[in-house]
Amino acid sequence: MSNLLHDPFVQSSVLPLLLGLVAVGVLHRLAPGRLLAVAGIGATFLAVFALVVGVPALPPPSSMGKVFWSVAGGFVLGVVADAVGVKGRAGSLLAAAWLAASLVWIALPALDTPVAFATLLVLLLVGACVVFGRTGSDDGQRGNAVAPAAVLLALALAVGGTALIGSSASIAQMALALAAATGGFLLWNWPVERHGWGVSGRVASGIAVLLAGVLALFTQTEAAVLLLALPALLAERVGRRLPLPDSGLGRAAGGAVVTVLTVLPALIAIGVAYLLGGAEASPY
Repeated sequence: MSNLLHDPFVQSSVLPLLLGLVAVGVLHRLAPGRLLAVAGIGATFLAVFALVVGVPALPPPSSMGKVFWSVAGGFVLGVVADAVGVKGRAGSLLAAAWLAASLVWIALPALDTPVAFATLLVLLLVGACVVFGRTGSDDGQRGNAVAPAAVLLALALAVGGTALIGSSASIAQMALALAAATGGFLLWNWPVERHGWGVSGRVASGIAVLLAGVLALFTQTEAAVLLLALPALLAERVGRRLPLPDSGLGRAAGGAVVTVLTVLPALIAIGVAYLLGGAEASPY
């Protein structure tokens, strides 16, 4: 069992998927009908990070250490905000402030060239799209989580796949673990949507942006290909135009279709990264 838990594939897929299922289920039982269940994604990310990488020191000596403590702070922020009922634009502003501060903190050591400043600006703009975009909206009601969770799944897959091709092992593992944890949340919301997204969901989406920032600013990976995954943000609008019946079966089919539509741009981004990398497999 110990050897199995040290397997990189298990650490970045099976383990976070199972932990995500358990965390979302436990939080749902503790606070039924509330937005806290989505915090299971962030809790799973932190748990897998601690198990795989270890708990970083404070102050953190590396960019990935800053990611851990940024996510820890965002997790607490999201849980408290959702518990007291912060919703709508106020919740978006809260998550946006956290994400912007975290990105700047992580990027500071790399901001020594105009390209680095431009990269940070792009990351801030993408973060704003993720936090304030339609798929990130939530009025506090249940049943409004599949689309934003599918977007997070796609972004995490794009970051993880691109990092894997670029031989950035730690980023790849944590991004793929984030995708697996999101998959656990999605399983709880299909075929029937049970949970909302809330501030904790926006924070979870921000984790993918933070990992993309580390990949873009601190590695030699062709991180610009991640922009090809951004059409995933439009998948929900496309899904709403599908001629599906307003029934349980129709809503279940719609959730599946939206998830597939969000993942496709991520797969394109990974494919382009693979081609730009000389079509060579990562040693990891």
